[in-house]
Amino acid sequence: MSLPGGGSEEFRATWRQTWHTHIKPFLISNILIAVVAWVLGYVFGGPVVSVLPPVVLVGLITLLQRVASRGHGLRLSADGVEFLRRDGVVVRMRWADIRGIAVLDQRRTGVIAPYGVARAAAAADSAAFAAANTGDGLVGIGEVLTPAQAAQQRQAGPAWQPLGKTGAASLRLAVVDREWRTGRIGEWFRAYRPDLMPG
Repeated sequence: MSLPGGGSEEFRATWRQTWHTHIKPFLISNILIAVVAWVLGYVFGGPVVSVLPPVVLVGLITLLQRVASRGHGLRLSADGVEFLRRDGVVVRMRWADIRGIAVLDQRRTGVIAPYGVARAAAAADSAAFAAANTGDGLVGIGEVLTPAQAAQQRQAGPAWQPLGKTGAASLRLAVVDREWRTGRIGEWFRAYRPDLMPG
């Protein structure tokens, strides 16, 4: 493993991260969906066919959760830290503009489900998702690039160009890697901002 500094390095969620942030929080709902699919398969197709719908549905849900977890990314370079959002927006901070590391909360979303068990399961999943995606992040002064500005930056080359709106910003590290301190991301911080990595 070479010392950070030559070019940039991009990080996306691993399967372990996907399990923690996107699959485990929705386990209750996924189990309910699998049971309902199995019952419907049994009623309409018999015992042999009953296995197919839950396997297909759970496989499809897991694939969607994997895609969602890898929608966000983190790119580190000698210029600083960039958080790549799935909508194409880039939030970035220069190393010198990072003020500190703080716990950043994931906002809870509303629950759209019928009443009863399904609503309770959906509410529990929403709370678990928020808790799983709450964690370490960076706070400081940063720049927000629209998708068009991000494309313009890519065309200009690796050196950051002043393109976006500058102001108070936060980057959520825990969404990409909960164990970032002990891995390759931590090495970048120890090389460029060792003051943020006590001990």
